[in-house]
Amino acid sequence: KLPLCVENDANAAALGENLYGSGKGVRNFVYITIGTGIGGGMVVDGELFKGANGNAVEIGHTTINFQGPKCACGNTGCWEVYASGLALARFAKEGIEGGKKTVIRDIAGGGVIRAEHVFAAAKQGDEYALELVHNEGYYLGVGLANVVDAFNPDSIAFGGGLIHEWDLLSSNMIEVMNERALKANKENVKVVKAVLGSNVGVIGAAAIAWKIAE
Repeated sequence: KLPLCVENDANAAALGENLYGSGKGVRNFVYITIGTGIGGGMVVDGELFKGANGNAVEIGHTTINFQGPKCACGNTGCWEVYASGLALARFAKEGIEGGKKTVIRDIAGGGVIRAEHVFAAAKQGDEYALELVHNEGYYLGVGLANVVDAFNPDSIAFGGGLIHEWDLLSSNMIEVMNERALKANKENVKVVKAVLGSNVGVIGAAAIAWKIAE
């Protein structure tokens, strides 16, 4: 017999990062999570922007190639099928099966190839892994430009598993964003690494519950 609330994980993370992390004090704030998929949330003047039915800011399912691969959502060419952790692993697997010479498979121990194996190989100077990481940054930048132009935020923070490799991804991603986004929008936005880590969703959810309890 206690009040209950349920919230999308990316929305909760966006609120947590806005209240207590890198977005503290930011009026128009977007949080993007890059992991097995791509999710997002937006906070405007301290309130979550949720859309007509609570399903706003599903940025991972914006189209960046209308003739691209099929996404789990049913669409084709979603940002998620190009720039998520699963996408990076898929590209690596396809290249290896096509005869690319790389240590990625050795690092994976002959098991399932994951994004972390690609980054580990890149850090060893593996040429194919470096190419994959470069492409990952490019795809992230393409989608990021869409976010910048669609929402015109003051700040965008990136979280999720792939952001552990921020130093490998961010410069190329931001360069591509600057090439593609509207001049006025890109000059206004700050793109940063989120600071609350894996606890960000829990922190945001707690803030929502606390607000209800007041």
